Amino acid sequence: MIEIWIPITIFAAFSQNLRSIYQKKLQKNMSNISSTYTRFLFGLPFVLIYFLFLYNFSNSKFLVSNINTTFLLYCLIGGISQIIATLLLLKIFKTNNFSVATSYSKTEPIQAAFFGFILLSDPISFIGLIGIIIGLIGIMITSIKKINLRINFFNLSVFYGLLSGSLFGLSAVLFRGASHSLFSIDYMLTSSFTLLIAIVIQTLILTFYILLTDIKQFYLLYFNWKDGLIVGFFGAFASICWFYAMSIQNVAYVRALGQIELIFTILASILYFKEKIIANEILGVLIILIGILIILFNI
Repeated sequence: MIEIWIPITIFAAFSQNLRSIYQKKLQKNMSNISSTYTRFLFGLPFVLIYFLFLYNFSNSKFLVSNINTTFLLYCLIGGISQIIATLLLLKIFKTNNFSVATSYSKTEPIQAAFFGFILLSDPISFIGLIGIIIGLIGIMITSIKKINLRINFFNLSVFYGLLSGSLFGLSAVLFRGASHSLFSIDYMLTSSFTLLIAIVIQTLILTFYILLTDIKQFYLLYFNWKDGLIVGFFGAFASICWFYAMSIQNVAYVRALGQIELIFTILASILYFKEKIIANEILGVLIILIGILIILFNI
């Protein structure tokens, strides 16, 4: 029998890919930071509705009374880490070493395994670790379109990529820890509440940031609200799935399976953006699938 976290993670990856497609459209009309802001601002109402629906039909009415310092601290640090990781990726977009640096940001699963073990004592089997590493190799092969053995792997863009992967991995582990700190086995409810608090924190931080740096972006958000709602909906649905999956399964395994998003991205490039697929992308996808299968058969 297939464990529930597996289809949920696949749904999360697919929805995240749809969000990225529409977010790419928004980036033509506004700044990168503002288009990123839409996933939080327009996603917040959907997350709130989802949480209230679950809470209304749940027996865990004591959930709010279980809020503790650990929960709030994990949500705060996790939310900030995710924002910084996203900003680092935006910096990478402007570098000449984009492909290599981006592939390094995909080291998130293996870094999440480290953070999960240190912070939450989440174990990773040797075979599971092998599967994660194989998936990472597939990601890197797919990302590097022109292999250059003379690439300087110690430049700033690669550092941004590694740090981005670290912060994404850290945030995911902290969100799992926050959900578990509420002392409830209703992980669907606790994960939705964790997501709600995290996205409120992120929305407030980015709201103040844009107010201080480029207030005119709010006008662009207003004029692009329809696309913003679509980004918010798919982003919220993806996050709901991610948070639930990470509450019931080791973050490293969830994020490793989540690499299947790259396959959806390539399909979108071919079918939607009419782009051509190249040989190393096919090879990379096959290697990613091998890594995923190793993980799934190991659990």
